[in-house]
Amino acid sequence: MSFLNTNRFHWLCFFLWQFALFFCCQQIFSIFYNFSPGLSCDDPSFQFSKPKCKLSKSEICSELTANCSKIVIEEAPFHSMVQDFKMFCGTKAYDAAWVATIQFIGVLIGAITYGHLGDHFGRKPVSFFGISVGILFGVASGFAPSWEVFAAFRFIVGTSIASILIVFYAYILEFIEPEQRVFLRSFFNWGYARLVFTLACFICGYWRSAAIATSLLSLPILPVLLILPESPKWFNTKKRFRDARAAEKRVAWLSGIPYVNDEDQSIEISEKLEEKSTKIYTMKDLFTSWTIAYRTIVVGSLWFSTSLSAFGSDLNSGNLAGNFYLSQFVSGAVTAFAKIFVFLLDTYVPSFDRRRLHQYPQIAMILCYCVIMVLMILPESDCGSQGSRDLAIIIINIIGVSFIEITWDACYLVAVECFPTKIRTIGIGTCSLLARTGALLAPQMAYLSDIYRPAPYAVVCSIGTISLLISCVFLPDTKGVDLAALDPTEELDYDRKKSMTENIVIQRKRTGTLAAARLSIVENNINA
Repeated sequence: MSFLNTNRFHWLCFFLWQFALFFCCQQIFSIFYNFSPGLSCDDPSFQFSKPKCKLSKSEICSELTANCSKIVIEEAPFHSMVQDFKMFCGTKAYDAAWVATIQFIGVLIGAITYGHLGDHFGRKPVSFFGISVGILFGVASGFAPSWEVFAAFRFIVGTSIASILIVFYAYILEFIEPEQRVFLRSFFNWGYARLVFTLACFICGYWRSAAIATSLLSLPILPVLLILPESPKWFNTKKRFRDARAAEKRVAWLSGIPYVNDEDQSIEISEKLEEKSTKIYTMKDLFTSWTIAYRTIVVGSLWFSTSLSAFGSDLNSGNLAGNFYLSQFVSGAVTAFAKIFVFLLDTYVPSFDRRRLHQYPQIAMILCYCVIMVLMILPESDCGSQGSRDLAIIIINIIGVSFIEITWDACYLVAVECFPTKIRTIGIGTCSLLARTGALLAPQMAYLSDIYRPAPYAVVCSIGTISLLISCVFLPDTKGVDLAALDPTEELDYDRKKSMTENIVIQRKRTGTLAAARLSIVENNINA
């Protein structure tokens, strides 16, 4: 028996997901294109009101613009958009933060749009379209003549990121086995993607060429998608059984194994069964069954808090002292290797379920950022001791970021494992929508650090604590659930003439569901 029952088709899916993550790293591109170099004054008589290390960025800008006639831009490790469009101080600096926010708005809009498109038109065509558009506009953003045009292009890029995170992710997971899901997220993960993305930016050194190069990293996905079939699970939910069998044969050929047609499947499919499903599912369907509504609310709230914490700390990492590229490389490497331990725990410790996968890293993250806040708040005797303190902050921040990335694994796995195929991309899309709502605040958190350095970490700790409480009380365990077992559900067949609330009440009476906080998804399916 092969490792985790893998074959060559599974490995192809793994590598496709890794290349897709290269494009998803566009979400942290603002660390580079919004990098703000240090400013100083060339006037011989100019002096800051107090040592520069004790001034916030906004205070430095205020004093320079008010009292300096010759502001000098210090040498920077990366030539950013901020330098080209002179967005250093005041409202211009806030405009730079808004560029990142506009991209996250694109991800939010894409989460709404692509989730529905993926469930209606299929995983493959929607993924191909989304990735193609993203690459095109990502390359175009490198030629933007102004920051406003750049922001407009990044908005489109954001929508394509959503297509990958929602539709393409569901597409890949519907092809692989349950025991391979954690392996996928452990060995083909965000950490490796971040390393490659940072390396591309390091080689380019300029935001325009970096925008082009990083967008092209995912180009190999497109020709491979042309030879892949549509998801058989999606065909089955649409009652297109002949198409599903054809897709399964294609998968078997790509896997290098013979296609085994079960006796039940060899029976001629009747015209009645062959009739295609014309029912269009929407976000409303997530709230017409108490069980699914419960899952949506709990998992969605965790996505919101994790996204706010992850991107808030990520985008603020460019504001920390120390070697800019080294901190980005180390952050990616630590995240990548930390996820290997997740795989080992999930595989060899059966009790390490999805709840623990979320809660343990969440506790560690809160502790890390509380320590950073204390270090930033404690008074400094002089600037001489600042270097060692900054180093400690960078190290603890990298550890905290790696723990946040592990909580993302729990969020994605639970989301995929708790929604039926008919509404899986809508469910993931809704969770992603809530996550992007949190991400919209992330660039503003990074901007807050210009005013008060501990502010972003105070927000992350507060939101993280609330998320931990929700996880401990309400999060169900979905480890090892068979995605196909979620499909034969009547809970989506509701009376459309009644309100959502009325349908939920009916479903609760019908199933006897009392929303027991710690009841697993598997147990819910067995009892249904």
